[in-house]
Amino acid sequence: MSAPTTPAASAAPAKPTPPPTPAGMLRLFVGVALVGIGGGLPAHTRRALNARGWMTDAEFAEAYTLAQLTPGPNAVNLAAMIGARLLGGAGAALAVVGILTPGLIAMLTVTAVTLGLPGGLPSGVQSGLRGAACAALGVMLTAALPVLKVTAGIRFGPTLAVITFLLLAVLRADLLLVLAGTVIVGLILHRPRSGE
Repeated sequence: MSAPTTPAASAAPAKPTPPPTPAGMLRLFVGVALVGIGGGLPAHTRRALNARGWMTDAEFAEAYTLAQLTPGPNAVNLAAMIGARLLGGAGAALAVVGILTPGLIAMLTVTAVTLGLPGGLPSGVQSGLRGAACAALGVMLTAALPVLKVTAGIRFGPTLAVITFLLLAVLRADLLLVLAGTVIVGLILHRPRSGE
């Protein structure tokens, strides 16, 4: 009688994830830009990275947070940070070119078409865009999920997140002051202790 096999023994070894190539990096961000309608680029980027095994949720949350804090368009910042993390300076350049090119082509095309129309876009198209704007909110919230997971695991993270939300959304405090205060509080709460 043969010995019973355990699930671990019968499972095939995990296939190692191939590292990103320059062409793969460009394709990833062109693809993300093509489906990232309505501001959902971070969510689509996270899905594409997870599918390829190039970045963990924690690594994505770190890059996403830095992209939010860096001046400039968040999607471009995120692409540059991910590209740099995975392939250095060339990766950052390819990621930025990939994320910007489809939108540039689309905007030039739409502009060329609508310049000749009296009153801009037809009302049916405008109505469709309003509906898409609602869906865009849901897409953007999915990009925030990894950041929420990381926040939940940080000491005082949920408290700082709620206080920041209240200061910005309810009290309409100045963004730069709130950001500076949160960074200072974070540095105090999470300063390295001796022996760490």
